[in-house]
Amino acid sequence: MLEMREIGRRDPLRWVRSALGVEPTKQQIEGLVAIRENGAHVSIRSGHGTGKSSFLSWVVLWFLSCFSDMKVPCTAPSKHQLHDILWAELNIWLREMRSPWREQLEISQERAWVLGRKETDFAVARTARSEKPEALQGFHARELLFVVDEASGVSDVIFE
Repeated sequence: MLEMREIGRRDPLRWVRSALGVEPTKQQIEGLVAIRENGAHVSIRSGHGTGKSSFLSWVVLWFLSCFSDMKVPCTAPSKHQLHDILWAELNIWLREMRSPWREQLEISQERAWVLGRKETDFAVARTARSEKPEALQGFHARELLFVVDEASGVSDVIFE
């Protein structure tokens, strides 16, 4: 499993194909290649029904599966977008995930985590609102991945 994690860490596209058994679209492949680099800032502009929520779910599951001492704060401009779309998609892909990957993760309404490391290695859903910008502050870990769905609807104060 350790070797599989190392390979996945270096190649998220290969991990998606192997762990999820899916062939990403051209745009999803471009995103998966772009996130490989440490410190990558990837922004995806698209319309409805293009696979963006699936892509974000794959990235969260990849990070949870392949990294340790990590956190994944996830946000969106509304509770609906975050829970009914992104988190619902995350649940779908976790169910589709192949063994042994699937057995390593657990999910609840607001958190997904690595078994045995619930308090240290997790993804969490936090609604981004300008009146509560601290919702995404204070996350510390060796590895951090911030996921912002529908970023155009998120106030600039959140990014600051």
